[in-house]
Amino acid sequence: MPRITILDRYIAREVLGPFALGVILLTFALVTGRVLKLTEMVVNHGVTVGEVLELIGYVMPAFFELTFPMAVLLGVLLGFGRMSGDREMIAARSCGVSLYRLAVPVLAVGFVVYVLSSWFAFSVRPWANRSLEGQLYHLTRTQASAALKEKIFNRAFQGLVIYVDQIEPGASRLHGILISDARTAAQQNTIIAQRGVLLPSEHRQGLTLRLYNGSIFGVEPRSNAAHVTSFKVYDLTIEPAKSFRFGSIDPTEMSYSTLLADIRKARAAGKPDYDAEAELAGKYTVPLASLLFALLGIPLGLKPARGGQSERFGVAVSLFFLYYVLMKIGQTLAENGRLNAFVAMAIPDVVFIVLAVWLFVRAAEDRGDQGRGPADFIWEFIERSERSRGTA
Repeated sequence: MPRITILDRYIAREVLGPFALGVILLTFALVTGRVLKLTEMVVNHGVTVGEVLELIGYVMPAFFELTFPMAVLLGVLLGFGRMSGDREMIAARSCGVSLYRLAVPVLAVGFVVYVLSSWFAFSVRPWANRSLEGQLYHLTRTQASAALKEKIFNRAFQGLVIYVDQIEPGASRLHGILISDARTAAQQNTIIAQRGVLLPSEHRQGLTLRLYNGSIFGVEPRSNAAHVTSFKVYDLTIEPAKSFRFGSIDPTEMSYSTLLADIRKARAAGKPDYDAEAELAGKYTVPLASLLFALLGIPLGLKPARGGQSERFGVAVSLFFLYYVLMKIGQTLAENGRLNAFVAMAIPDVVFIVLAVWLFVRAAEDRGDQGRGPADFIWEFIERSERSRGTA
């Protein structure tokens, strides 16, 4: 086992502090983007706060896969930026400690995060997605009637106006039903039924409103003739609120073994499942970003930041945004079958490993301009703009 020195522990602490803060802030920012939708579920669909928190817990693993690599980059930038600003890096290198040696604890942190991200990608996220699907189906089964209110005209379902005289408490049984069905513009119907029940379907994208003892009133659009049809049992398929979903298993919900079996089966049938192949490739390539960002953050953290730590935060966000855009481009190419899934999903990793190694080697051998930071071109543009306005 390599010997862990005081310097290693010191650098690791300097990186882990901003890393932990970055995970909290970035994850909170992603969760905040879902607040309005979650609030709408609580207000309009009778979902309790506890159930919403459970849904957030199932979504968190997918968020962590994004926030972990970005938090590593942020932690290294802020940690090395603080030590560089206090001349601690100069002191360490003056004592004969090379940048290669200083990078060891940083890469160790990156490797731990890489292992954690891989665990989330291969095991935790598929389980969480399956649990999320099951919980959403359970909410649809138990809370679908919550979207309907007694003795008012409900517009909870697109194209339908539903009036219910009585809803049994704690159940999906309805009494005294009047429905205006305008989902098809050329054929609008009015349905009356004595009672009904909401039945969520596990295999189809929708709900079934089963009606008993009623009539359907409609008008033929061509002849303008009215017709009346009586029924004892009538199933009306409707789409639930967009907050709920259910259907076939998505590749993101499959375990590793199931995903491999699905890919092999599709290949054997001559109809490759490109979505599943892109998901499998992403499990291997995306966690590598933690190691790449750890290495890239070292030379960037050594450079001065005229805007302080906020500038370094902006650099971290910009670099991660670039990585995310390249990842989405690769994912699109993989899912459309235009490029091998592993090659396509590795595009951002290849770009960033070249950039990270090039910058790190230049910094380690003092061949780079250590007086210029990564955002200096922005400050120079601002200064030129101010001089131009002053001259004018």
